[in-house]
Amino acid sequence: MGEKERADDLITLVVHNLDHALKLKEILEFHGICVTLEDVDCEGLPLQVSPKKVRIPVSKLPLGLKILESGDNTAAPLALAKMTGMGNTLLIPVDFSPMSLAAVKLGFLLAEKFNVEPVVMHAFTSPSYIGENSESFYSVDYADEIIDETAQADRLKRIASQELLKFKKIIVEEQESGELPSIKFSTSLLEGIPEQVIQEYCKTNNPVVVVMATRGIHKKGIDLIGSVTAEVIDACRVPIVTVPENFAPSGLMHSKRVAVFCTFTGYDSLVLRWLMRTFDYPSAKFYLVAAGDRPVLRSDSKLTQLCDYFAKTYPTASFTVSNQLGAGFDTRVSELIENEKIDLMIVPNKKSSAISRFFKPTLAHRILFEKDIPLIVLPVQ
Repeated sequence: MGEKERADDLITLVVHNLDHALKLKEILEFHGICVTLEDVDCEGLPLQVSPKKVRIPVSKLPLGLKILESGDNTAAPLALAKMTGMGNTLLIPVDFSPMSLAAVKLGFLLAEKFNVEPVVMHAFTSPSYIGENSESFYSVDYADEIIDETAQADRLKRIASQELLKFKKIIVEEQESGELPSIKFSTSLLEGIPEQVIQEYCKTNNPVVVVMATRGIHKKGIDLIGSVTAEVIDACRVPIVTVPENFAPSGLMHSKRVAVFCTFTGYDSLVLRWLMRTFDYPSAKFYLVAAGDRPVLRSDSKLTQLCDYFAKTYPTASFTVSNQLGAGFDTRVSELIENEKIDLMIVPNKKSSAISRFFKPTLAHRILFEKDIPLIVLPVQ
């Protein structure tokens, strides 16, 4: 067989259905492992659903097992992202506030882990679209100036460009001091309403993740309806990571007490797989919570079954069911955070219209405004 591996030099790593086998094959090949798929003789099953043996060279077994058990947390997330059509960038929208730098720090840590390029993006808005109560991060007062709209836009663009250049210099200084990973990054200056600009960027470029800063809970009421982060969460179809004010960005990389909201669909398995590959959580404690307002009953076995499944799949982590009984959903979430000292929440989010969000905010939207805690918001269909 020449340089090709002989059949007796191959070993079956795992047996999967065709879809899962193809995905695993792509991940393994991303790591330089040759993969052969072989049919499993299952009489009566259609060919397209019959199981496949995922076979690899015996010499690559240790690495294959490491990848299979989610031990390799560097390239595997990127491979998974590529399989779902994601690009090679990570987006960090900024407004030049101190909170923006916290988002940059976390974004660069994640970009280094994903091996993608962080894009620090700022969207500036024409003064005609800025409300009287809106905060401005530019030291310019247009109230006493009578200039035409074009001149206003040109001047604002020039000022925004200068501010972005200053911010870029701060990032470079942080890299030189060792506070930020020394990785390649780029900046982008775009005109438009921030949430719309971010959404359009995500549609066009499919970033692996969007990292955004949020206000402290005592300030969130100021922009309850118009929060840029909330609008992006509810509209974008890419993972969003939120960084609360005064939160140490490096802390999220080492979170140990994580609440995961479960939908009892294939989403739950994908979420845990993504987490274990992305964040180094071999000894983290995961609290499984039903994502919904219905009461949690003692006879409810779905969470328990899911908990048992994850415990067997990821034996180095700890899984427990959140069973706060006899209280409303919001109360249960608050008690869980306080009693169990939760330091990260994983939340599913369905795309909804602005009218729907106004009358019935999504779970991610509610938690964003009511809790000062980092969120990873993952889109679901």
